[in-house]
Amino acid sequence: MDARPLADITLVDASQGVAGPTAGVIFADLGADVIAVEPPGGKTARHYRGGIPMPNVARNKRSVVLDLKTPEGVAALHDLVEDADAFIHNNRPEKNAGLGCDYDTLAGINPQLVYCSVTGYGEAGLYSDRPAVDPLAQAISGMMWSTGEPDRTPSRISVSVSDYATGIYAAFAMLTAIRHARRTDQGQKVETSLFDTAAGFMGHWYTLYDKTGEQPHRQGDSWDTYAPAGIFETATGPIYLATPFQFLWERVPEAIDRPDLLEDPRFASNEKRLEYRDVLTEELESAFVEYDRDELLERLLAADVPASELKTVAEAAHDEHLHERGTLKRIKDVNGDEVIATTSPVRYSKTPVEVEHGPPQLGEHTHEVLSEHGLSEEEINRCSSPTTETESGRSDRRSGE
Repeated sequence: MDARPLADITLVDASQGVAGPTAGVIFADLGADVIAVEPPGGKTARHYRGGIPMPNVARNKRSVVLDLKTPEGVAALHDLVEDADAFIHNNRPEKNAGLGCDYDTLAGINPQLVYCSVTGYGEAGLYSDRPAVDPLAQAISGMMWSTGEPDRTPSRISVSVSDYATGIYAAFAMLTAIRHARRTDQGQKVETSLFDTAAGFMGHWYTLYDKTGEQPHRQGDSWDTYAPAGIFETATGPIYLATPFQFLWERVPEAIDRPDLLEDPRFASNEKRLEYRDVLTEELESAFVEYDRDELLERLLAADVPASELKTVAEAAHDEHLHERGTLKRIKDVNGDEVIATTSPVRYSKTPVEVEHGPPQLGEHTHEVLSEHGLSEEEINRCSSPTTETESGRSDRRSGE
């Protein structure tokens, strides 16, 4: 018996992009049978920058090619859904209706099905018809406006934070809805959207504005709640320092043998340090550049001061700590080459999470999966290959049920 947490769950993942597939890979990492339904040309992740996203959003899944523009492809999808616990997509509602995978249709086939919709702005509301990608969610939510240097235009967060976070919310929503379905025999539709997720992240700032009339200003690498905070140079590379509490600040001068900073009235309280932030930064940097980065970090960390290296992406990708913990791992890519990819950040003491295989080749499991659902070789070929003519057969059987 497979002891992994979600080994008894089947998810049909018809989503593309990043958000939906992220939800799917969370399920797959935890043991669920995730069937990635792809069009004949493959999902968008296979084509974006040479397939760079694939190891991170498609590992541990099985790939099935279905042409949903044909009755045969739709009928095969319905067969998959009939035995599934959940289905996830990222189409706007009108497109799903045309592909035969709208909620009412699939719920009619499987009343216990959890149907997850991942969209840009939700399926209802003023913006529901708009196309969306992660930067737009950052822009319209105020997230982008509050990010970057104060004297420059707003900046996009380089990581697709709205995409990935929406995927996490979608996975949580599906899992809780599956639990409900198993208790009650009733499936349901759950919705997530990039805009809702980004707005959820901005809740602190919305509340601040409503209560005080103040809007957050762009703070760059620092933080206007406490000081010192931000990037500081050393003799051999930058560090990031954060001192959210008075007792943490008091440890910094002690760690670098600068007791005079504690005696300076300009730095006596957090309010004063914020007022004289520029002066404080100059004092600290003049002291920090006397140390190699590793030596300075050793001193600060020994004093239990929150500080770390400011690493490049290249440095972080080879971080010994992340590789030792298995958060980063070399896995086989679609073409068989080994590449660095992330794994699940979750650790279980009884049911370890493993990368069983990397991203599948396009349609690698089409025959395997569809034959498990009773399709013949001829039927599999007809529903997975793009056709210009509608053929009779399996689709007629489905429509007659």
